[in-house]
Amino acid sequence: MKAWPKCELFYLPLEKVYPNPFNTNRMCYKEYEGLKRDLLEKGVEGIPPILVTPRNDGFMIVDGEHRWRAALELGFDTIRAEIVQLSDEDAKVECFKRNYQRGKIDYLKAAELFSMDKGFGLTVREIAKKYNLSTYMVDYILQLTRLSAEVKEFIYKVNDSSEDSLEGGFRFTFRHLIAISKLPEKNMLSFAREFFENNVSGPEAERIVASFITKLKVISIIEEKVSSGIIFPKPAELLKSIVERDPLTFSEDKIESLCKICDEEGQINFIRSTFLERLDKSSLYSLAPLNGPETKCKRSTYFKCQCGRVYLVKGKVLDVLERWEEPAEKIIEILPEHVGKRLHVNYADMIAYFE
Repeated sequence: MKAWPKCELFYLPLEKVYPNPFNTNRMCYKEYEGLKRDLLEKGVEGIPPILVTPRNDGFMIVDGEHRWRAALELGFDTIRAEIVQLSDEDAKVECFKRNYQRGKIDYLKAAELFSMDKGFGLTVREIAKKYNLSTYMVDYILQLTRLSAEVKEFIYKVNDSSEDSLEGGFRFTFRHLIAISKLPEKNMLSFAREFFENNVSGPEAERIVASFITKLKVISIIEEKVSSGIIFPKPAELLKSIVERDPLTFSEDKIESLCKICDEEGQINFIRSTFLERLDKSSLYSLAPLNGPETKCKRSTYFKCQCGRVYLVKGKVLDVLERWEEPAEKIIEILPEHVGKRLHVNYADMIAYFE
C-alpha cells in the first residue's frame, strides 16, 4: 500500500463525494449492517477516514465506498476523508490494491476490470505489473470473463445468502469459479448448481470439471475416428461406455494404439485388456472365488475381495459389506456365460468385466 505524505484530515460534505466506477470490493448485507451500527455508535470519528481524490467540484472515492454509503443512508452530513492527488489510472490501481490486501476482492468484478485494461491494449504481463500480481493470477482472473450473466447471477445469489446467514453455508470460492469457467458455456450453470446442492469443495470441483473435460475430449476423438472408419462401431460403443465412467482409462496415446489394429475383434480385445490394466492398478475390488466349505444354500457362491470382504452370489453379486442382512448397494448381473470366469469389479464406478 502506498505511503502518502502526511496531511490533514478533512470533513467533506457527503453530497460532494461520489463512488468510482472501478471498485472491486463487495460487502455482504450482514457486514454492511455491522458497519452502519458502528457509525451510529461511534460517529464518523470512530471509523477510518475514506480516501478521495479531487475531481472538478467534487471528490471521487478511492477507498471507503461502503463507509460513505452507510453515512449517507444514516443521514450524516459529512465524513472524514484524506485527500490525495491521483490520476484515474493511479486511483484505479490504489483502489484494487487496498481491497486485495484486505482480502475483499470480488473476482468477477476484477475480471471485468482486467478485461477493460486488456481492451485498452495492455498485455497480461503489463496488467500483472500494474496491479502487482503474478501473470498466472491475472490469467486466471481474466478467464472468469467466460462466465455467463446467468451463472454470475446464481453465484452472487448463493454467496450473498451464505454470507448473510447466521449459520453460514456453502459459498463459491475462487477455485470453484475457475473450475466452472473452464466448462463449455452450456454446462456451466448445471455444474454450478450441482456444486451448490452437493456442497462440493473447490478442489473437488476442479477434479470433477477436469474429468468431465477429459471425457468430452476423448469421446470427441472416438467419434472422429469412427466417422473416418478407423474404429469399428462395436468397439467404439464399448470404449465410450468405459470412458463415460472413467475418462482416464484411455489416453490419446492408447486410442492411437487402438487405431493401428485393423480388425474389430482385435480392437475389442485391446479395449478389454487396457480396461483391466487400469482396473488392477486403481481398484482393490478384484474378486476371486472363496475356497472353503462356507455355504448358506446350494445355489449360493461366495466371493472374497482382496480387501478382506466377502460377497454372496445368488445369480447376482451383492455387496453386503459387513452384515448379510444389510441391503445390497451394488448389483452386478452374473450370466450363464460367466460361469468359471474371474470377475473384476470396480465398485466406485460400477464397472465390471469377466475374464
